[in-house]
Amino acid sequence: MNKTTVLEVVRPLAVGIGIFGATAAIGAAQAPNPCAPVAPPGPIAWNAFDPTYNSVDAWQTPWDTGAYDRNHVLLGTVGKFAPNRLTVASTQGDTMTVDLKEGTVILPTGAKPTAGQRVAVFGYWSNGTFIANRVILHG
Repeated sequence: MNKTTVLEVVRPLAVGIGIFGATAAIGAAQAPNPCAPVAPPGPIAWNAFDPTYNSVDAWQTPWDTGAYDRNHVLLGTVGKFAPNRLTVASTQGDTMTVDLKEGTVILPTGAKPTAGQRVAVFGYWSNGTFIANRVILHG
């Protein structure tokens, strides 16, 4: 006949509770997306589509502070411009090639992007490429 001591019963239970508590604490400490940029104060969250963008035709002051929809708008500086391509450099120095489709509007009307000019590109992602619907030049 085996005699079970209290320690033999309590030890596995205590270890299980400790593991459960540790995993719960680790899970609670996780951020949903630790690489996501911090949304600046203001009415537009970085990950929310602002329907008023459909009517924007000039540079917006909040863009200077980073308040814009990062899923549908690219902000940066013009690196190079060709009739169907625009290279945009971010403030971190990364560059991205944007495709300009037939019908892409460049505002102000008649303006041509030049290297070093600040730019906002409205569009969408398609197969890893950003396609521009509208390009707004700053000053």
